[in-house]
Order: sequence, then C-alpha cells, then structure tokens
Amino acid sequence: MYFFFLIKLFLQVKVNHLKRSKTNNMKIALLSAFAILTFSGCTKNYPTVNQVFSAVYTVQASQWAKGTDPDGTVFYSTTLSVPELDQTIDLNGGVLTYLSFDDPTSANPTYEAMPEVFNGIAYGSIHTTGSVTIDLRGADGSSLTSAISAPTLIKVVLMDAAPLGN
Repeated sequence: MYFFFLIKLFLQVKVNHLKRSKTNNMKIALLSAFAILTFSGCTKNYPTVNQVFSAVYTVQASQWAKGTDPDGTVFYSTTLSVPELDQTIDLNGGVLTYLSFDDPTSANPTYEAMPEVFNGIAYGSIHTTGSVTIDLRGADGSSLTSAISAPTLIKVVLMDAAPLGN
C-alpha cells in the first residue's frame, strides 16, 4: 500500500508540475509576444515632408506685353519674378497657377486653375527656375486685340519635392 501511495504522490506532483509548467509557458509566451510587439521597431520610415508655398501677385493692365508668334498671331504675356522657384522645385516639384478677375482688395477672391479657356481666350502658364510666365492667346488660334484691362490676381503655388528615386 505504501508503494501505491508513493506512486500516487509522484503522479500528483508530476501533474501539478505540468499544470504550473503550462501556466508558466503561457505566461512566457504572452510576455514574449508583448516584448516582440513593443521592441520590434514598428516604426515606419516616411520621406521628409516637403513644403508647399504660395504667393499672390497683382498684375496691372500695363504689365501685359504684346507678343507675336512666327506665324504673325498676336498674344499677350507677363512674366512674374518668383525667386523661390529654385532648380529643385523646377526639376522635382510642381508649380500651379491660378487666375482671378476679382477686385485685388477683395477679402475672398475666386481663383480659376490654369490652363483655362474663358470667353474665347486661352489662359496658360509656363515656368522656369526663377520665373512664371502667364500668356493670353486666342482659343481658336486667332490674334488678340487687347490684353486684360483691369488688375488681375495671379496665385502661384510652389510644391517642393524630392525625386522618387526610380
């Protein structure tokens, strides 16, 4: 009988050890999972956020210069000095232009994105390092007889960007 008692005691100890071992294994597994999630470096590497800049220019009626294409078509243009438009923006970023015929003193002007065709006139823009040129042309290819006769608001938006690396 003593022998059976020892076997029973041994089995109880073994069962208790297994139960504790299971509990300990679970604790260790949960702690390990927590540690992995905490210290795994869940950081995302985003490229540097570049900047967007804008300025509004008032173009007076006298600032529109008359030009003639090689085929004799008359157009008008004005060039804005934009020193912030550097070579990095010119090559990798973006330049957006907007036009408003609202009074320059208006607190809430309405802007139209260029290129734009309005009343038979095509409004466009081109840019290079340091400047933006706005031009007015006949939408049907005809010559213009005059430029804009009132002050005009031109908004220039510069978007700095890094090359994608492709």
